[in-house]
Amino acid sequence: MISSMRDRLESDSTVVFTPHYTSFMGDMVMVGKRRISIQFQKQMEEKFKEEISFLSAGELLLRGSSLKHMEEVRYPGTGWVLVEFDTTVSWIESLIQLKRILRKGYYPLIAHPERYRWCRQNRNRLVKLSRMGCGAVVSARSLRFKKYAAAARGLLTDGFCHCLCSDAHSPQDLILDNSLKDIIQGFSTVPWSVLTGELPELILNDMKLPELPLVTHRKSR
Repeated sequence: MISSMRDRLESDSTVVFTPHYTSFMGDMVMVGKRRISIQFQKQMEEKFKEEISFLSAGELLLRGSSLKHMEEVRYPGTGWVLVEFDTTVSWIESLIQLKRILRKGYYPLIAHPERYRWCRQNRNRLVKLSRMGCGAVVSARSLRFKKYAAAARGLLTDGFCHCLCSDAHSPQDLILDNSLKDIIQGFSTVPWSVLTGELPELILNDMKLPELPLVTHRKSR
């Protein structure tokens, strides 16, 4: 996947590596994983020179009451932290955790909300969370999972997310290239440039995201 990236991404793209971490992992384990991630980032910077920018952050699995390691995994230079939950987590538990993160001065960026039962039951909960200061990122990988594809398409179609990420785990997974752009533009009412450019840029510049749904960004019909 990395070897073909030069041909599939625009030269001014920014790629953010978000390997998986947990809020309850030991400090030494976190240090070791972060070291590997940063080394990989440097290797990619050397490989692609200035064609593509690379950043190293993390995707933090929240479970129980622990909220460790947010500082280590936040998007560089920002207060935004990409977080995920177990897919069966309750709405109340998620809400409590997200409020705790906000009180600590960070901004939760909710990874693949289409996979959470509480979102599929009532996606307007994302509206409430966006008003609190949270962001929502749909995973392109979900479009390949029968269980989550409809929910992912629904969030993208009606503007119930801020960004689209690749969430690539293997060479077969979708990345944010022109082939995926054609797929998304076929049904999403929010422009590709907004989902993969304008709003991600706000995150990288440590700025607030607009409230959901993204009605002001919808394409004219």
